[in-house]
Amino acid sequence: MAHCQSRACWFGLGLLSGAVAACLYAWLAQGVRRDAGTCAAAAGRADREYALDTDPLAEAEAATDIIEYRGFVIHVFCRALGGGRFRAVCDIWDSGAVALEGGSPPSTYPTPEEARVATIAWARQWVQHNG
Repeated sequence: MAHCQSRACWFGLGLLSGAVAACLYAWLAQGVRRDAGTCAAAAGRADREYALDTDPLAEAEAATDIIEYRGFVIHVFCRALGGGRFRAVCDIWDSGAVALEGGSPPSTYPTPEEARVATIAWARQWVQHNG
């Protein structure tokens, strides 16, 4: 542990640890690949039947999109609901903390791409009104 006698020293240690955390996050974010079929994982599971009232956060899975907008980080998750319907939900992060968990437009979509686009638009509006 560092031996600091002044507030300036502690402030400097705080900045340093924040910079290290930001570098780690940037390094991890580079490992996330977005391919052309951003919700392909959800589309591939379309044959699995989910009830329409299933909790969209019940299954943990990797985000299909990670977007930065106005300093917020938006993680989009796609779900196949069955019957050719898809839903996407998002978590919105601000300064490393969850600002909103499981937000989404209140409808389902016929394709995973439409669900993804609608959820990203919904998240951007949320940031504009709450950020």
